[in-house]
Parts: sequence; structure tokens; C-alpha cells
Amino acid sequence: MCKDPLPMTIHKHLSVRFAFIGLIALCAACASLPSSSEESPTPSSTVGREATPEEELTLIRADSEVFAAVIRAQLDAKDDEYPYHLDRYRFDSRPYGTENGYPEIFAGVQGIDPTLSFAKAGQSAIDEVIDNRKRILDAAAIGEGGPLVYNQCAGARVPEPPPVRGNRRRTSVHAGCPKQPEYYLTVGLPIRGQPEGLRGARDTKGHRVDLRGDVWTVLVNEFSAAPRGWTKAQYAWLFRRGRWNHRLELSNTILVGVIE
Repeated sequence: MCKDPLPMTIHKHLSVRFAFIGLIALCAACASLPSSSEESPTPSSTVGREATPEEELTLIRADSEVFAAVIRAQLDAKDDEYPYHLDRYRFDSRPYGTENGYPEIFAGVQGIDPTLSFAKAGQSAIDEVIDNRKRILDAAAIGEGGPLVYNQCAGARVPEPPPVRGNRRRTSVHAGCPKQPEYYLTVGLPIRGQPEGLRGARDTKGHRVDLRGDVWTVLVNEFSAAPRGWTKAQYAWLFRRGRWNHRLELSNTILVGVIE
């Protein structure tokens, strides 16, 4: 199942973007990814049942290409628009950051459940997804790991408590936050097309989004910890296949929810 698609060695003197030569080979080695314009399984045929080996292989291929597209977009990010350029960050290779590759609670958006696009995969297939993601992160020289943990670091909007009478020293609710911003990101499983719940929604640039053609959507959760507290945000990243290069390119990003 899509084993070792990346080059065995990547010379250290090459830039990070040259590493994506290996990422392009990722999908070529695994055969063609079926486009979202092809016949897709209906929700009634996928929800509540286990995926067949063929369906699991299709999921693995789709996830590898979509995840590589997410990493490309993050590396190409700028300072003046989302997705922003990040200096200190790491990705979790596990979909949604969970052991079984599925979120404990789905986002409250119609059509965002990944099992509407692919029947639920078994743990061995999810392990294959995680393994391929680790290869992609390694090729891109991006850190991989679990959540950020900081004691005594409250949310960015949590106010400081009033001083205790008679106590001259007061510990800030943000005393345990990092001195420099750090980021932890998770990427969900690929979803065919643009979910109905996001149809016509405004993206992070204020434009209404209504995409057609070979489109894929993925949920990206971003946890940031900074001196003034932490923030959790969930975005839907929508990719559309380029007409000439046939590569998935980031088209729009939509903010789904934020907690501070």
C-alpha cells in the first residue's frame, strides 16, 4: 500500500521546496487519484460501515496527495494573509490528532464528516496514512509531534483575576505561556468536493466560495500558544486541481470556529 514513494535520500544542501520533487512522486507511485468529479459513493453507502481494502487504498492515496498539498501551501505562506507564515510549528501526522484517525466530535458543518466521502477505514489503513504523512513531513523538513502542553497558560481572552486582598504578589494566568509563539497543527482526512455546509460561505479574504470541478476539502486545526495566551482555530482548506499542472492547489480557506 503506497510504500516508500519518496526518495531514499534528500541532499542537505537542497532547499525545502526541492524536497517536493519527492512529494510529486508520491502519488505517481501510487497510481492516479480518482477525481471528485468521478462517481462518488453516496453517504448512505459509506456511513456506519467499514471500508473495503480497495476503498482503504483509495483513501490512502487521496490523503497523501491532499496532505502534501497542505504542506506545500504552508511552506508558501506569507505574512499578510492566511495561511500565515509560521516560524515555530509542528504538524501531527495523525489525522485530527487522534489515535484512530477520526475526530471525537465532528464539526457542526453539513458534509464535513469524512465518512461521507470514504467508508470508515480500519486501524491498519490509518497507520498507513500516518506513515505516509511522516514521510512527507520528513521530506519537507517540518517537525512532527503531538500537542503543545503549557501549564498555567490560559486562553488569550481569559482576563487576569483581581488582586487578592493583602497579597502583593499575583501570579498571571499566562505565566506559563511560551516567550515566543508556537504552533501545533492537525490535518483531517480528505473530503470530496466542497461540503454543502460551506457552500456560499465567505473565506478568510471575504469572498463567497462556490467551487466546482475536481475539488477536495480538509479540516486544519491550529493551536497557537503565545506570551498572552493560547488560541484554537479550525479552518476548512479547499483545493482545486490545476488545469495545466494537474496538481492540487490551495483555492480558499474558510474559518469554521475559534476558541480563545
